[in-house]
Amino acid sequence: MIATVAGLIIMSAAWQTLSFLHRQFSLQQFSLARQQDLRLGLAVLEQDIHQAEAEAVSIMGREELEFWANVNGLVTTVNAPASSGQTSIRVDDGRGWPERKTIVINWSDQNEVTALARDGQRTLLTLTQPLVTAIPTGASVSVRNRVRYYSKQDVRGNKRLLRMVDGGASVLVGDIEAAKFSYWGEDGRAVSESRYLKRIVIEVILRGPGTRAIREISLKS
Repeated sequence: MIATVAGLIIMSAAWQTLSFLHRQFSLQQFSLARQQDLRLGLAVLEQDIHQAEAEAVSIMGREELEFWANVNGLVTTVNAPASSGQTSIRVDDGRGWPERKTIVINWSDQNEVTALARDGQRTLLTLTQPLVTAIPTGASVSVRNRVRYYSKQDVRGNKRLLRMVDGGASVLVGDIEAAKFSYWGEDGRAVSESRYLKRIVIEVILRGPGTRAIREISLKS
């Protein structure tokens, strides 16, 4: 009987030890997953900001940033002249250009902003409005996405850093304590106007035992 009791005590102690180790391992795995999500999210943010120019930044808030950028790098070239009033342009390759996206046509010191009436085709982009001016061969065409980063609480009160592209939002980093933006000029001083902006610093702090990440990102020159 004594041996049975002793065995039960030993088994109970072993079970408690295993349960503790399992909890510790689960917490460690959860922490590593959160850190990985944070790194991947900030890599996306960094790539987006690298695509933006200072004059394309429209909101410079403490917890909010909005700008125009070509997030997927969609660029092509006009390969035939287009007259004012046309509703399509001939290009080298328009495949993968989504309907309703805003596009910018650049040539010399001029540009025209319009939108796509339908998905791009192999050699053709169809526009929602007639061209205002004539477009020469060799003009560059690129997509312009409206990108917004901001923090917001969900229905359970958990704060998240979100990424919105052309009105469609997704969670970039979940369960955060804070996400803060700051804005810096060429001389290393804080700025409040986009025309002086050279670098953006983002600091994200996860909830719980402090995991914090800071990225300093230069804008497109």
